Amino acid sequence: MLYIKEQTLKNKYTKKMISKANNKIFNNNKNTKIKKRYSYNISKYILINFKTSDFNFKVPKRLIPSHPRFDHENVRLMVLNRAYKSIDHQYISNFNNYFGRGDTIVFNNTKMYKSILYGKKEKTDDKIQVYLLREVNKKEKSWEVLVQPARKIRIGNRLFFLDENNEKLLAVVHDKTISKGRILKFLSQRPHKEFQQKINHLGKIQSNLDFNNSFLDLSKMQTIYAKKAGSTSPHFPGLHFSKLLIKKLQLQEVNCSYITLHLGAKTYDKILVEDLQKHKMKEEYFNIPRKTCKVINSSLKNNNKICAIGTSTLRALESSVSTFKTLNPNKKWTNKFIYPAYNFQIVNSLFTNFHPPKCTLIPLLSAFVGYDLLMKAYDIAIKENYKFYNFGDAMLII
Repeated sequence: MLYIKEQTLKNKYTKKMISKANNKIFNNNKNTKIKKRYSYNISKYILINFKTSDFNFKVPKRLIPSHPRFDHENVRLMVLNRAYKSIDHQYISNFNNYFGRGDTIVFNNTKMYKSILYGKKEKTDDKIQVYLLREVNKKEKSWEVLVQPARKIRIGNRLFFLDENNEKLLAVVHDKTISKGRILKFLSQRPHKEFQQKINHLGKIQSNLDFNNSFLDLSKMQTIYAKKAGSTSPHFPGLHFSKLLIKKLQLQEVNCSYITLHLGAKTYDKILVEDLQKHKMKEEYFNIPRKTCKVINSSLKNNNKICAIGTSTLRALESSVSTFKTLNPNKKWTNKFIYPAYNFQIVNSLFTNFHPPKCTLIPLLSAFVGYDLLMKAYDIAIKENYKFYNFGDAMLII
C-alpha cells in the first residue's frame, strides 16, 4: 500500500474524509511497521487515489493548430512557480531569464526518420501501408511495424516497395507482436548503412501518428540540435528553440547538455484504463552520455536548476538514477510511467507543451507540479487562448 501526503490530493478530499479513509486503511493493515510509522499522524496520509478520469478536460478546437509554427518569438510561455503557486505569462524569447550560471538545460537530440512506406502484397498487388516503429535486428534487417490494412497481412506474406525507378525492396512478414503489429524482415543484401539510406529514400513523414493525416517536410519537423536518428515522432517541445535562444543561454553560462530518447508511436497515446497503475508504457530507447552526467551531477551538487526540455527528456533522466540519487550514464530501454506521487530525483524544472486530456503526460505533469495547480493552469490557458498540443504554446515549470 502506498501513502501520499494530504497536500498533494485534490480539493474534494476534506480533512474529515481523509481521516476516515486513513483510519480504515490503518486498521486493515497487518504490517505493524507501517502502523508504528504512521500512527503518530495518520490523518496526513491516504492511498493513491487518482483515476484516469481525473485527468480529463475539454480543449476547444480553435486552440489546436494543425501545422508547425516558425514564429519562435511569438510562442507564448506560461511559467508555473511551484514554490509560490504562481502563474506568469511570458513569451519563449524570455525563457533564458529564468536561468543563470551553473543551471543546466537538458535537450533531447533525437532525430526523426521517415517512417511511412507504401507498398503492395506480392501475390495480390493489394496496396498496403507500413509504419516503421523500431529496428529489431540490424543483421537481419528486421523491424517492428504497424500495417494497414492489418487484417490482410499475415505471417509469411511477401511485400514489396517501389522507388521512382521501379526498383523493388522486398520484405516478408516474419511474426506478430503483442501490440497488434508485425515483425517485418527486409530481403536486402545491401550493407546496413546503404539499406538505411534506401528506407529513408522510400519513406515519408506524417504530421501526426494517424495514418489519415497529411504529410509534412521532414526538415521542418527536426529540432535545430537533432543528431541521433531513431524517432518516429517529432520532439515537439524542442521545436520552440532557436539558435538565438540557445546562444543567449550559453552567454549566461547556462549549461546546455544533451541526451537521446527515441520517441515511438505510443508516446502521446491516451490511457485506456481507469486504474493508472495498470497502464503500461511502450518501451523507448535512451542514451545518456558520461559527459552529460558529469554536468548534471555538478548542478545537483550545487543545488542549481536542472531543466528537462520535454517529458521524454525527463523520463530518460529519471530512468537512470543511482543509489546515491545522482545520474548514471546509460544506454537502455525504458517504459517508465510517471504519475502521482512519484518522487523526482534529478529534474527540478520542466519545459513542455500543453497536452491532450487523459494522455500519459498529464499524470506526469500532475506529479511534478501538483494536481490542483496543473488543472488551474490548464483552465487559465484555455481562457487566455493559449495554443494546445503538438504545434501549440509552451509551459515552463520551475
